[in-house]
Amino acid sequence: MQNYPPAGAPNYSPGGMPQGQAPKSKKPWIIGGVIGCLLLIVLLVVALGGLGYYASRNLQSTQNANVAAPTQSANTKQYVNTREGRSGNLADNFVDFSFYYPDNWVLDPNPAPNFVRVERKITGDDGNFTQENFAVGWVSATGTALDKQLMPQLATQFNTQFAAQFPNYKKVSEGETKIGAYEGYEFRFTAEKNNVEFWGRVAMLPPPAGQKKGVALVMIASDRAPGLSGVEDVGEKGELPVILESFRFGSSPSN
Repeated sequence: MQNYPPAGAPNYSPGGMPQGQAPKSKKPWIIGGVIGCLLLIVLLVVALGGLGYYASRNLQSTQNANVAAPTQSANTKQYVNTREGRSGNLADNFVDFSFYYPDNWVLDPNPAPNFVRVERKITGDDGNFTQENFAVGWVSATGTALDKQLMPQLATQFNTQFAAQFPNYKKVSEGETKIGAYEGYEFRFTAEKNNVEFWGRVAMLPPPAGQKKGVALVMIASDRAPGLSGVEDVGEKGELPVILESFRFGSSPSN
């Protein structure tokens, strides 16, 4: 396994904060630039050996490659990932996918190094505060395909990075999961800052057969989101489920 961040990668910190300093505001800090920086960890490269190749050839065929197109819910917009305007890592590690998201959510115009980030937020005294957000990055394998056997190792690396970024961080669960029609692996965590609770869920999906790059779906919610009461609700209640149920690999929702 290659340690994260890869050699030469920058050392990330929340937007607007010097390295090693805590935010001075007493308001919840899981907002705009902070979450954007925390999600930079999805740029992860995995090195595989011969055993990994055998396992991936065996297990990857279990991922559903032919999934029916989702039905668009009322008051939603469609996001289709595109190569247009991509460069560097986003071009080299491009993944075809699409999903629908509520039309009251905000699409981040500059989500790099993620492919996309959408957010449900409210306006507070100090700006816009996250209620729920969703970002998609990639996970890839070197030399062969990515499969479920690597997911626990990926989860360990993701977990270490999140633990270094969130105050009062605690991983609460880890294991296999299902996102819509796809099999995957996830972990969930809680954090707390200035009496505001944060709940996170990171789900990694290996690609359908014949592809090498999967995705990391990063979901963050706070206790400011109506209808959510704990980490078990992330992606299960609120407005995130419409995104997860409509997520599809492929160049269009029908693929």
